[in-house]
Amino acid sequence: MFEIIRSMSESDRNTDFVAIGNLINENFESTHCSFIIQFEKEIFLFHYTGYSVEYCKNSESNYYHRITDTISSEEVPAFIAHCRNINKHANPTYGFFYSGEYYDKSGVHFGSQDLSERMTCVGFCLNVLKGFLEDEYICYSDWSEDTHNDPGYLERYCTKNNIDINTIKSSHRRISPRECLTSCFFTKLPITKEQIDSKIMVVNNFFHNLFLSQNN
Repeated sequence: MFEIIRSMSESDRNTDFVAIGNLINENFESTHCSFIIQFEKEIFLFHYTGYSVEYCKNSESNYYHRITDTISSEEVPAFIAHCRNINKHANPTYGFFYSGEYYDKSGVHFGSQDLSERMTCVGFCLNVLKGFLEDEYICYSDWSEDTHNDPGYLERYCTKNNIDINTIKSSHRRISPRECLTSCFFTKLPITKEQIDSKIMVVNNFFHNLFLSQNN
């Protein structure tokens, strides 16, 4: 079953779940990535906004999600506890970087000292998943620095933040919100870019058809 669901309409589902959600703009492009969590028939968001980490009830109508079967319904309370611990301790800064960092069960961040807590909304989700699953969720090295389509970004970022480019260059990559959503179609870890590429056109077509249906 395809099952990408509009998050605001999912609360009649009987079982608790963890999903990856995308915030969709008026063109049905994915602009943000978040965890969508159903617990006791209420829907919650856990995400990095680019400014702060938030665990809150979902009040945004333009989220769509797919449930990840890498976390079972029985594990949802433990996942929520993991999120709440992270919410207490996390202090990320925004940047297009990820190299296998994670938040442990106490909510403490572990990673390269040079990289620190530099991440996007997707990188935040990957940090959370790796810490909870205690396994690599995604083959992040499949995404090279070329996957970020602004060729001058890394140089500008390092100049602005007074960082030696050679210390974080290997961590520079962009895994998009749409790619993160598409990862939920797979359960065997770690998930590869090749797997995601094999399914992402189907996901793109799903959102394109929604766009057409609302604009005809």
